[in-house]
Amino acid sequence: MKKLFSTMLIAFVCAGALLSQDRVQKVVTIKNGNLNGILRTVKDLAPGNNLLISTDNEHIILSGSKEVVTGFEEVIKQLDVPPAVKRDIESNIYMIVASGDGPGAGSIPSELEPVIKQLKGIFSYKNFRVLESFVLRSRDGESGETSGMVLTDETPGIHRIRYEFRYRRVSLDGTDTAKSIRFDHLQLSLKVPTGTNQITFENAGISTDVDVPEGKKVVVGKTSGILGSDSALILVISAKVVD
Repeated sequence: MKKLFSTMLIAFVCAGALLSQDRVQKVVTIKNGNLNGILRTVKDLAPGNNLLISTDNEHIILSGSKEVVTGFEEVIKQLDVPPAVKRDIESNIYMIVASGDGPGAGSIPSELEPVIKQLKGIFSYKNFRVLESFVLRSRDGESGETSGMVLTDETPGIHRIRYEFRYRRVSLDGTDTAKSIRFDHLQLSLKVPTGTNQITFENAGISTDVDVPEGKKVVVGKTSGILGSDSALILVISAKVVD
């Protein structure tokens, strides 16, 4: 965009340089955009164009040759647009424990049954159950995080699995009919209690970038040995845009 503006301004200056050297002043009212952001952009483009720029926090005042001022006034009009409305993105996160033996399969929500069927076709695990699930909402382009603790039959005593879930940025992509939601630097960090008399916590986790088609459930990844050697924690996520 800066390259386009620079090219346009050079054309304005070259066309008018021989026509007039008279200086004019123009007050441009900022109606929709971010004044400080527009001001920074104009100042970045101004060097070499013999233009003086000032502001009263509602307007941008331009002073220079008529051709240069006219050119920068047009640039400001192009920049003075309402900011894009950020959409809310709601994510459903499921932490699923898969195991070969041990406790039988727990109650699986109906919306997860197709995912479990797919997992059974890929892995040799016999039992699947939801360890934890939660909903996280963020604005398009922003980060998100949450944390919690889960008590299971396999963890010693009253000690719980501690988890932290976060992503650096969630963003909306695609078209109105085929939206895709991008999670940058998605991380699930786990601290799993082990031992009997002396309790220690083992670290486990999943870290990746992932694209999730809106309304679809995506298997993000897995970490092995979460509750015994013949087990894994599988992370599943779905996401949608909400009003």
